[in-house]
Amino acid sequence: MRIRYALAITIAAAAVSPLSGQSMGRAFVDDLAWAGRDFGAIWLSPFTGEPPNYLITGAVLGGGAFASAWDVQVDAWAVRNYDRGLLRALSPVRRGGRLYTLNKATPYVGAAYVIALATNQRGFRDGVMGCASAYAAGSSIRHLVVYPLIGRDRPDTVRDRPEGTVGPAAKRGDQYRFQLPSDGWPTHSFPGGHVATMATCASFFAHRYDAKYIDPALIVLVTAMGVGRIADRGHWLSDQLIGIAMGYAIGKEVARRQLKRLDEERESAAANGDVPVPLPDAAQGRRTLIGWRISF
Repeated sequence: MRIRYALAITIAAAAVSPLSGQSMGRAFVDDLAWAGRDFGAIWLSPFTGEPPNYLITGAVLGGGAFASAWDVQVDAWAVRNYDRGLLRALSPVRRGGRLYTLNKATPYVGAAYVIALATNQRGFRDGVMGCASAYAAGSSIRHLVVYPLIGRDRPDTVRDRPEGTVGPAAKRGDQYRFQLPSDGWPTHSFPGGHVATMATCASFFAHRYDAKYIDPALIVLVTAMGVGRIADRGHWLSDQLIGIAMGYAIGKEVARRQLKRLDEERESAAANGDVPVPLPDAAQGRRTLIGWRISF
């Protein structure tokens, strides 16, 4: 029923749109083309980076390897507190929770995008397409490249335990069980997937828009998802740290590309004597935002 409401709103918005069908169609094609280019750029980035990029990547992987020394201790803590205190409070973002996957929001996001398309809200259109392209790029890289090639056992390799039950805690050395290539879901621990997805869109929004009151909420949401998946024993601590770093980098790059396009459009419009393209708030300054308005 809710999906029907979303579709009804979408149709109504399109019906009262001040834009012509051709204008909406052209805007949609442009959005798809830009999103496709962003998607491709992320896939090609390992081959087009500069030396500092590879050094940072190496440092992140090294940090994950260092953190793996505490993986078993963190898993033991998760087993002891599986359904208590903080971990119980995180049940909405844990397996089976309402926020465990955001797929249910897809119809509403799609409806909102059509409304933005019909009313020529460029900033919102960019937000939907930017998050979607960043998510698609990161998810496809994980599922088509990393997971098949690098198999790392999850803390709990049993996928469907009865609700409310928890398996035995991992033993020292379990975090170093790798299989090359992987052997399906039980070995898809590295990197953390759910937290990478959340970090991807959070990083995109934080870098693309000047939303000082939303940044802390995004950090809380990513952290909650990361801890929640550790509590579900789907990933080690080190997996989550790598996943967050991967999502952060992808989201930031897509945001950078969008802002660059907006700059180029403004310059082109100014050169042709046209009305400058209006920019969202984040495009007014060139700051990289991290969390609570720390900028450089």
